[in-house]
Amino acid sequence: MIRHIVLFKIKDFSSESERNEAIQNILVTFRSLIGQIPQIRKYRVESDCIHGPSSLDVIIDSVFDNVEDLKAYQSHPAHLDAVELNKQWSEYKIIGDYYFENQT
Repeated sequence: MIRHIVLFKIKDFSSESERNEAIQNILVTFRSLIGQIPQIRKYRVESDCIHGPSSLDVIIDSVFDNVEDLKAYQSHPAHLDAVELNKQWSEYKIIGDYYFENQT
């Protein structure tokens, strides 16, 4: 199995309410992929709860059976649309992938 983790840093907005709206938009956008992309085994999209100086704002934690399934997810039209839409809200992202044995 492969775990795919993406962390987003939100752009600077003129108000806290605009910032919170951007975060909610990202959560809704990526959560909508659940059920649309059959290769997804586990998928969590959450906002940061600590808000520390080094914290990023949105976390996507997903699991796929193999690299081919991850690539299918990444190239799926619904995912590509979500990534494109997200550009208006996010300053940058950090991605990490690793293999693991499913122990559940």
